[in-house]
Amino acid sequence: TINSLSAIATTDYCLELHSGANLKSFYALPGNASVASIMSSLGENATGVIGEGVSSVQISPGNWVGSLTAFLPEWGYWIIVSINDDLCIDNAMPTNSTIEYNLHVGSNLISFPSEGLASISSAIPNNVESSISGIIGEGGAALNTENGWVGSLSAFEGGNGYWMITTESILFSFN
Repeated sequence: TINSLSAIATTDYCLELHSGANLKSFYALPGNASVASIMSSLGENATGVIGEGVSSVQISPGNWVGSLTAFLPEWGYWIIVSINDDLCIDNAMPTNSTIEYNLHVGSNLISFPSEGLASISSAIPNNVESSISGIIGEGGAALNTENGWVGSLSAFEGGNGYWMITTESILFSFN
């Protein structure tokens, strides 16, 4: 008998970090997505990670404590570093771009599940767009108005995190 193995395509990428808090997400994660493993390349430069309602701090090199133990592909995170650095992820499996986001009323800290850019209006499905009142990214925001999306944020970008503000609970996948 002949066994056929299908290759799993992985990717390597880096997220640029500036000193202070960086609003990021992961469009691909390796098998071990623990905070200690993902943050290890930053050494002592990384001081903390904050997610929606969870956090973790590095109390000694490689020793992370807190309620955040592993990164999830649908969440956004504030990654805190002391000096500019690159967070590099190797052998990561790309997130399924049809991953479902289950958002509650109010502010939700989410990811964008794909590499590259997508305009807000094209990325959000029409059937949930009216339930989203605004989106806040690091250094930019967009407001959903009767005339469409307005503001300094015009597109989602892989590797960035976003606060999505909803007026009702919604379940969706990005287009």
